[in-house]
Amino acid sequence: MTLTAVRSEIERLADATGGIVGVAATQLATGRHIGYREGELFPTASVIKLPLLVTLYEDAIAGRIDLSERVTYREDTKVAGSGVLQFLDDGLNPTLRDLAVLMMSVSDNTATDLLFHRVGKARIESTMGRLGLESIRAPFDIREMLMELVDMDHTQPGGYDELRNLLRLSAGSGGRSMIPEQADRTTPADMCRLLELIESRAILDPESCTAIIELLKRIQSATRIPGLLPKGTVVAHKTGSYRRLRNDVGIVYAPNGPYAVALFARELVRDNIDDDAALARISLAIYEEFAG
Repeated sequence: MTLTAVRSEIERLADATGGIVGVAATQLATGRHIGYREGELFPTASVIKLPLLVTLYEDAIAGRIDLSERVTYREDTKVAGSGVLQFLDDGLNPTLRDLAVLMMSVSDNTATDLLFHRVGKARIESTMGRLGLESIRAPFDIREMLMELVDMDHTQPGGYDELRNLLRLSAGSGGRSMIPEQADRTTPADMCRLLELIESRAILDPESCTAIIELLKRIQSATRIPGLLPKGTVVAHKTGSYRRLRNDVGIVYAPNGPYAVALFARELVRDNIDDDAALARISLAIYEEFAG
C-alpha cells in the first residue's frame, strides 16, 4: 500500500467514527511520514501526562528537583477519575519517581497533579516551546480539567466527592476541556514529534529517555494503538480519554524498526468501545504500511 493509499484508508476509517480524527506517524529509520489532519488542535486529556513527564526529567537533569524527593499525599490533594492513590490513606510519602510510575502505569490523576504542582504548568509550556512543539499547552491540571468537564468551579477548594459523582453521571457541558483552543491541547504532529525526539534520544539524556520509554511500556491498556497489532508487538504509549474523546500516542517497535504515532479523536458520536476499535484499525493500517 502506498502512503497515498494508507492515507485514504485512514480517512475512510476516520469518517466512519462520525467524529474528527487526527493522525501523525513517522518511521524513525527512513523518515517516512503519514499525516491526516495532523496540524489541527485536539484536547489531550491524559496524554498531557507525557509532556509533564518529559519536563519532570528535564528538571531533574538541571538539578531543579530530585526524583527521590518525597511528597506527602493528603486527603485534600486527591483527584477523582483514574488511579489508585485517591483510595490510599492520608499521609503517604511517595517519591517523585513513584508518582511518575503511578501517573503513567495506571494514569493516576492524583499522582499527576502532585507532579503538576511540583513542576508547574509554565515550565511544561516553556519546555515544549523550546523543543519547537508550540501547540502543546497545559492551562489546566487534571483536577481543573475534570471540573471544567462537569461545570464545577475549580477555583474553589475541595469538591472531590461531587466531582466523582458528576463524572460518573457524565454531567455538565464539557466546558473549556472540550474546546481544542482552550483545553490542555496539542496537534498530532507535535505529539508525534515529541515521541520521535524521545526514541532518538535527541532530548534530555539517553538514560532519561530510556526511563520514559520504559514507563510508557507499562501502560495497562491493550486497546487503540496496540489493539490489533500482531501478538508480541512492543508498544510504549499513553492513552487519554474523556467524554467523546479518545487519544493514544506512542512508539511501536515494528520488526524493521520503531515508529512514532499519535492518534487523536474528538467529537465522537458513540463515545463507547467502538471508538477504541476504530483507532485500533487506523493503527493497524499504519503498522502494515511501515512494517510491510
